[in-house]
Amino acid sequence: MAGYDNTHSRLVAWLKVVLPLIALAILSTLFLVSQRTDPQRAIPYSDVEVAAILREQRIDKPDYAGVTSDGSAITMAADSARPDTADSVTASALRLRLETPDGGVLSVESGRGQIDTLGGRADMSDGVRIVTSTGYIIETKSLSAALNAADVESGGEITARGPMGQLVAGQMQLRADTSEENTRRYVLVFQAGVHLIYTPHPTQGGGQ
Repeated sequence: MAGYDNTHSRLVAWLKVVLPLIALAILSTLFLVSQRTDPQRAIPYSDVEVAAILREQRIDKPDYAGVTSDGSAITMAADSARPDTADSVTASALRLRLETPDGGVLSVESGRGQIDTLGGRADMSDGVRIVTSTGYIIETKSLSAALNAADVESGGEITARGPMGQLVAGQMQLRADTSEENTRRYVLVFQAGVHLIYTPHPTQGGGQ
C-alpha cells in the first residue's frame, strides 16, 4: 500500500503540472501560433523564466495571421499572452496590422489587448497608436477591431495628424464604403464632433 500511495501521489503531482500545460497548448492553437524558432539557435530558458511561464501559463512572442471574410489580411503579434477563460486572452504589447483589398493598410500598437476568440474581436488599450497608409497618425485610449472583417472603431475621442492638418474627433471608424456600384473601398470616418486645424501645403518651387 505504501508503494501504491507514493506512486499515486507522484502521479497526481505530475498531472497538476502537465494538464494545465496541455490545455494551454490546445487553446493556443485556436487563436495564436507561437513564433517559430530554430532549435539549433534557440537560447534555453533560465529556471526563473520556466517557473514564471509555468506559474502564469504564458505564451511568449505569439503571432497570428489570417484572412477575413471580406478578403482583408490581418496579422497580430504580442510580447506575451495568457488565457483568462476558454474564450478570452490577455496580451501585452499587442500589435495589429490590417491590409484591405483596396490596398489600404492600418497598423495599430497598444500596451495591452483583450482578445475575444468566441466573439472574434480584439479590444486594445493602454496607449493606442494607429498609423495609416493614407498618412494619418492617430492616438486614442481604446480601440476595438473585428478579427473576421475590416471593421475598426475607437472607444472614444481621438487626436490625429494627417495630410489635412490636425484634428480631434469624438470617434473614428474604419469601414467599407459601397456607395459606388460594384465598388468596395475602405474609408476612415471621423465623427461625433470633428475639429480640424487645416495646414495648407506650401506651393512647390516656393512661388512668390
